[in-house]
Amino acid sequence: MTAHSARLAALALCLPLAASSCAEEGLLASSASPAMQVAPAALALNGFGTLGFARSSERGADFVFDNLQPKGTGRSHEWSNDVDSRLGLQLTANLQPNLSAVLQVVSEYRWDGTYTPMVNWAYLRYAVTPALSVRVGRIALDSFMASDSRKIGYSNITARPPTEVYRLLALRDSDGIDATYRYSDRDFVNTVSVLYGKRTVTNTRSVNVHSTDVAGLFERFEQGPLTVHAAYQQRRVDNQNPPLGKFMSLGVAWDPGPWFASAEWVKAINYNASNLKITRAAWYLNGGVRVGDLSPYVTLSELRPISDTGQAPVGQHTYAAGVRWDIHRNIDVKFQWDHLRLNDHSFGTLQNVAPGTKAGGKVNVVSVLTDFVF
Repeated sequence: MTAHSARLAALALCLPLAASSCAEEGLLASSASPAMQVAPAALALNGFGTLGFARSSERGADFVFDNLQPKGTGRSHEWSNDVDSRLGLQLTANLQPNLSAVLQVVSEYRWDGTYTPMVNWAYLRYAVTPALSVRVGRIALDSFMASDSRKIGYSNITARPPTEVYRLLALRDSDGIDATYRYSDRDFVNTVSVLYGKRTVTNTRSVNVHSTDVAGLFERFEQGPLTVHAAYQQRRVDNQNPPLGKFMSLGVAWDPGPWFASAEWVKAINYNASNLKITRAAWYLNGGVRVGDLSPYVTLSELRPISDTGQAPVGQHTYAAGVRWDIHRNIDVKFQWDHLRLNDHSFGTLQNVAPGTKAGGKVNVVSVLTDFVF
């Protein structure tokens, strides 16, 4: 999420809330003006949503955004609204001056083929000091630059965060505790968080994957148009041998206003049940300009296997181009074209592959969607 996008999301979602709470959730830009600092509401309900349609040229497999989506566009549907559509509600309660509670529920296409609402966030936050806070409950992992906002389409310039990077980690939140220290000077803000917890995720084969001893260290540095984000986390996973899984990322964004650019690199290390190491890396480059209400952009991204011993390789790279049109306050429309080039002998990130479908090749995906916040 670029700095400009963060401000858009802040204006839309955070004005009814306590400014400090919004900053903690990553929805309020650190450079918010004094005019945006409003008195906390005792109880506030806000929401966000996306209605999107996507069409893939591949008929033997499905293009999906989330690796927990069993089907998408291509084999299952010529046009699909399951890839990007979602609706979310966020309830914030300021219980005491130093104590608040957040509940976020999201309805989107999930592993069991339904839109059953799921609890993304549910925690208590206590401000020990103005700079130090502690949260207990279900907490989003700050694994990526857009971790807090990846589901809030309005806060992202592109139709969706690059698939190669943002689907490399299935674990998105944790049930446990974290501590955040936020240090600010006159022209910069540095936020450091540590987290510990556990979480169970159900995959598209209806198998519960249990992650325990989830530990993470996250840092975000913001100075004017510059944002730098770094993350490291590890966990014990019950379907691996050995059970250790690791993930690391590094991202940077520059957004002075008339134009914007960002880049992110991630790496995941896991093992399968046969003690074989699986290492994958992914990255993207994104850039564009703002011309009135229009924001055209281009993205280049890649997912590549470093060691996929004993498994079919999972690799692809994508060229994407699109435009965001801010048609009204809190509403946008986006058009995006993705050109996927799958590695030889690979289906890349495609899912629900039909028997006999040839691996490799090229896939084109067009997407039309609208995002809103309220």
